[in-house]
Amino acid sequence: MKMINGHRIHIAPDDYIADVDEFADGSEPRSRCRYYIEPYGPFQINEVGEANYFTGNSVPYHEHTTGVETFLVDGGAVEVMSRSRKAIARKGDIVHLPPHTPHSIRILEDDTIWRAFHQGHSLIPRMIDERRLRDNYPDIFNSPEFKQAQREKERRSNWYDYKTPACVEVPVRDFPEIRTRGKSLAEFAFDKLILQLVVGRWETCGANEVWRLVMKSGCSFAWGPSNTNPLLFDVFDGELSVNVDGMAPFAAKTRDLLHIPKFLGGRITAQKDTMLLDMSCQGHLMSYMDEYNYYRVNMPEKLNDEAFLSGLMLRHDFYTRFDI
Repeated sequence: MKMINGHRIHIAPDDYIADVDEFADGSEPRSRCRYYIEPYGPFQINEVGEANYFTGNSVPYHEHTTGVETFLVDGGAVEVMSRSRKAIARKGDIVHLPPHTPHSIRILEDDTIWRAFHQGHSLIPRMIDERRLRDNYPDIFNSPEFKQAQREKERRSNWYDYKTPACVEVPVRDFPEIRTRGKSLAEFAFDKLILQLVVGRWETCGANEVWRLVMKSGCSFAWGPSNTNPLLFDVFDGELSVNVDGMAPFAAKTRDLLHIPKFLGGRITAQKDTMLLDMSCQGHLMSYMDEYNYYRVNMPEKLNDEAFLSGLMLRHDFYTRFDI
């Protein structure tokens, strides 16, 4: 783990801030839950955790009335159920669930890794609070008064009394909540880089976008201290050299997280072919690429004008320059 001014920038899989076992019956763990980043800001962004599930584990059918959930299947396979349909998400797939999307999951393989990126939830802190009370004050935890108080707090989520409804299995391509590795909403290809939009801003209540960056060895991108948005990357596969202002260069490898605060410049370079996931792109990269692509096709000379490029970034609140 590498930090600057108390901020955790480079987070390896073992650099969790809490390790919480979930229990099905009070004795047998049904998952290993690790917590990496606490939510922050008025919209409670960038909460990150993951669970290592075992075959047969499931999450009951429910929906959230607030908050956005984006999950990365980082190993194994998960059956996802929603709206009387079901399909299988496998390693590398992203599952995106906006508010009011009823859903349930069932684990199909041991050691399935279900990495969660939440916005507007603060789910894991509440889970840690409950386990602290359960372990130290079981009488209070099991009291009717506490149970009623918890139900009141969870009014923004709907947990159904019935079991998961009968679901018809459909091909994953017909299950819009699952974004497979080969599926994108938009794609922009360059010599060293392919940018793929995985989750659109219209699916996150306007908070952010999710992008897949397919980087060839040597591909690089940089941002300056004028960047007004924190950056959150998941190194799905590959290796990166990372330079952040005020820190010694370091390497980021598969399954590492990069969490870089705003107003701090830096550069990232692929040391080999790498797939990098931008899990919380708050700048408007989609609209930036739409306009960039217009000039790329119709007036390419504009893109050699430094002042023009700076204005383009400012218009779209996006401050990263790709070596393409």
